[in-house]
Amino acid sequence: SSLSKSHHHKPLLPLDSTDYAGFFFSTLGLMIAAGGGIGGGGVLVPIYILVMGFSPKHAIPLSNITVFGGAVANTILNVKKRHPLADRPLVDWDLILVMEPLTIAGALMGAFLNKLLPEALLVVSLVALLSFTAYTTLKKAIRMYTAETRAMLAERGSARVREDGTKESELTRIAREQEEEEEEEEEERGVCRSW
Repeated sequence: SSLSKSHHHKPLLPLDSTDYAGFFFSTLGLMIAAGGGIGGGGVLVPIYILVMGFSPKHAIPLSNITVFGGAVANTILNVKKRHPLADRPLVDWDLILVMEPLTIAGALMGAFLNKLLPEALLVVSLVALLSFTAYTTLKKAIRMYTAETRAMLAERGSARVREDGTKESELTRIAREQEEEEEEEEEERGVCRSW
């Protein structure tokens, strides 16, 4: 074969333990990503490289098509759902119209760079990007956790009791309070305009 050893991958069949482990961790990664509302490529690429033994040049496009499959499944599941706090669809179609042209352009540029750049540079770039993303995500998670904990401690007994005797969740209460504050601000703006 004219392909070097680093660019050769075993045939799909017969499946072995690395394939099963890769399928399991990829599925788990996609489920967590879907729950968080993100694609999951940052989780899938390392799984494909470290668990399934793909080269970075093959793992990156494979993760792209896997994320695409997850996005199609999420769209099918969520297209008819309504937003819980607003009178609109759950899927924000206007945001998609704004974001997707840039996302597609970025994916095309990434595909060209994947073909042109050496594998070592791809790995260094991937590690740098994933490290930065993990750091910023962790920082935001800690900030959100701290704010939510403060809010829960400050207003421990302020949750509303529903007709069926259950209390509303903290997230529902926070969302309700934000909505009430926004309504008050809109009313104040309306009063200021009438002067």
